[in-house]
Amino acid sequence: WKVARIVTALESLSLSTLAIGIRIPATRRFNRFHIFPRKRSVFTMGNSQSQPNGDNVDTAAAATAAIYGSGSEVESVDDNSAASVAESDDNKEEEPDYTKLDIVSTFDSDMVLKQHTSYSPPSSSITPSVHYVFLVHGWLGNDLEMSYLAEAFDKNISGEEEDGDDNEQTNDGGLPATKRVKRSRSRVTVALQKEAAGSGDAEEEDFHPEIVVHSAKCNVGKTHDGIKNGGTRLANEIINFIQTDTLKRREEGDSDIDDDINVTFSLVGNSLGGLYSRYALSKIPYEIPLSNDTNDDEDNSSSSKKKIRLLPNIFCTTATPHLGVSQHTYLPIPRLAETIIGTGMGATGRDLFRLNADAMNDGAAAKVNAAAAKTVKRLTSFRMLQGNNANIDVENEDESDCVIRNMCLDEEFLVPLRNFRQRIAYANAYGTDFQVPCQTAAFLNDNSGVCHFLIGGRCLTNDGGLGENAEEGAERKRSSDEEGDAEEGAVPPFVVAVLRTDQQSQTQSPARKLSGQKNVASDDLLQMSQSLDALGWTKVFVDMRDSIPVPGLRKPSWMCTNSLDDLIKQREGVNDDSEGEGSDEAKNKSRGTNSSRLLTSQDLSRSTAAGDSLNVPLGHTVMVANSKSEAYKQMNFQGRPVMDKLAHDIVLSLDE
Repeated sequence: WKVARIVTALESLSLSTLAIGIRIPATRRFNRFHIFPRKRSVFTMGNSQSQPNGDNVDTAAAATAAIYGSGSEVESVDDNSAASVAESDDNKEEEPDYTKLDIVSTFDSDMVLKQHTSYSPPSSSITPSVHYVFLVHGWLGNDLEMSYLAEAFDKNISGEEEDGDDNEQTNDGGLPATKRVKRSRSRVTVALQKEAAGSGDAEEEDFHPEIVVHSAKCNVGKTHDGIKNGGTRLANEIINFIQTDTLKRREEGDSDIDDDINVTFSLVGNSLGGLYSRYALSKIPYEIPLSNDTNDDEDNSSSSKKKIRLLPNIFCTTATPHLGVSQHTYLPIPRLAETIIGTGMGATGRDLFRLNADAMNDGAAAKVNAAAAKTVKRLTSFRMLQGNNANIDVENEDESDCVIRNMCLDEEFLVPLRNFRQRIAYANAYGTDFQVPCQTAAFLNDNSGVCHFLIGGRCLTNDGGLGENAEEGAERKRSSDEEGDAEEGAVPPFVVAVLRTDQQSQTQSPARKLSGQKNVASDDLLQMSQSLDALGWTKVFVDMRDSIPVPGLRKPSWMCTNSLDDLIKQREGVNDDSEGEGSDEAKNKSRGTNSSRLLTSQDLSRSTAAGDSLNVPLGHTVMVANSKSEAYKQMNFQGRPVMDKLAHDIVLSLDE
């Protein structure tokens, strides 16, 4: 098993093929030799079901798959035919083809922008009927990718713990029990249970809005055609799912018939899914009709007049390249190499490497890169499966539009993101993420002075002090959970630090002056970083070195630099080797002061870049316990505690 995991890990990186650009075959080696059992698991979250991945990976695209996303393996689950899938789903309710939906175009863009800019948080008297949580997969992923996070939601919603890692008990529908996400109790359910128990009327304080988790599937097999197209499809699916689910609940008598309906929506985007989610926000209005049916039927007419009010709640990303991957690759590469790799990855690669920004610059180097991009595009004859979706047109895309830059600087994208009650970004620290390094996942910049306030860290003990090892931290975390009294600053041992930036009406302090010749790309990255920080985020830096299936090598002391752990200890005024009475006095004097817990973006960028060991950078898939295939599920299982924490925190925060 260890050998199998190591081989799978090395295949997912494909470091050698990245340099020479040869094709990575869609391997089924493990299935062929039965190292991992071949089995299709239908995964239900709300109405979600896994689909085969249809990405037609071209030569250059396959070779560059390791630079970003969920890995190089193209298959989603197995090679079962469509007929066998349909045969197993005879009793399953038919779902719409989310890739063919075109709901967004029916809304006036000016109306949507007006709703976004005029939005204000609801008063405490408004109780939403449902909390919707949408899970969005990344590059070459599928709707099984975040299946363990859905299971973690299930455990937190139902309050039940599952025995073992792979519970194969099945429910009445013949599906594995661990593959189904339960909904929390609704108002009607509470009332019926109280009536059956003979307790009379249902008390209002016993009601909590229902939590519905849905895994987006509109981009399965379609992660090649750019952020704009993927984000638009996601917006269509979110709107359609909320409408369909609300109508179904209304028919079952689970909502007020005469009133408009209030619901909240949250998103958890992994990797490229985080960028899809940010783009989709600009397309989602905050008032949508209960039904899009325009027939003259009386019931349909009544439904079309009623409104669903969408209240933005929590926006979370895990290892998402918010600043793109240009100048943020694991190993620095020249711009020309970025141009070749990004062009080979199609429209999505051009977006991620911000190649369209070169067309906007007048410099000689930018013109050379733009010309190289066009040449590579013609030589590779890059074609992707576009299905029957008439709204997607890769060939006629606007090549002068830098999507990632726009999403970081334009109010059209910033306003709907600012409207969320919470914004959370998870990032892999210490060089453990090959596809999305920490600097872009947490939008840090070496020249930014934006302050981050430290609100928790594994180096902080329950009284704000230091010196706790991993076992002590885990034991303290368990005891605090059992007592129901989480201490300030208490985090699991895999969390290096949790920091917060304050929400600003505009970009915070001016950038530190750049030394030497002014660089346009660096200026763009600095502005993008500060613009996102000004929205107010909670950033969680995760250390996955002990969870990566390939052991690391400790660096010699002369290669080590100050890590974030070291920086926190220094700011708290404590030395690991300090002894005597004077050291305790120094601890108490500086411990917990506001100034000692302020870290700039520059501090974080430098202290999270590398740790004290050399590790195979597999943290990108391990952190989210990526389960898009059986091999990935086995390789990434040690990331489950991270997803347990994320699900626990979101469920607690949803109803605040």
